[in-house]
Amino acid sequence: MDKMKWRNLLAVDPSLTCSGWALFRVEDQRLLAVGKIKSLPASLALADRLLDLQQKVGMILEKTSLETNDVLVCEAQTTMRDPRAAFTVEQVRGIFEALARERGVRVPGRINPRTVQSEVLGLRGAQLKRDIVKASAREVAWQLYGALFREFGLADGVDTLRAHQDVVDACLVGTSGVARISRSMLCEEPLETLFSQNARARQRATR
Repeated sequence: MDKMKWRNLLAVDPSLTCSGWALFRVEDQRLLAVGKIKSLPASLALADRLLDLQQKVGMILEKTSLETNDVLVCEAQTTMRDPRAAFTVEQVRGIFEALARERGVRVPGRINPRTVQSEVLGLRGAQLKRDIVKASAREVAWQLYGALFREFGLADGVDTLRAHQDVVDACLVGTSGVARISRSMLCEEPLETLFSQNARARQRATR
């Protein structure tokens, strides 16, 4: 049984180019802050880019004051069409997760993008084209958090969210994640169970 009273969730859309993040308060599922972590230019060595990214991630974790009663969740990989790119992004996920664990932050698992599409966007059935999914994500994110995006100075309308797709994706991962955390506290279920892809598949099969 998981009786921890969770405080905040940091949701991450990891990328070597630009990772989006969104901080949620679990108690009322309110979006508290958003941001991006931009990497050094691709012309530099990968080792240097990852080191720079690690330092920037550490600064974000410090800035958001994440600790033992907080949670970090990354978006899972979508495809292995480009194994080299997938491996690189996996290193980025590892940086976020390892640094979070060093601070005692709970890292219960990851959220698959298809799960976000189903649970948050309402997109089911055959996989749609990427541009259609991204446009739907911006629309839903604006409906949910448009007023806060204006308050944060991120965007003044759904059209201007196109330049912040990484933040949009992090917000939607967080929307799904914070709902699971709330359920964990309500039902005293382990977070790892609710973030397990196998468990989610079994749950859908029994509906």
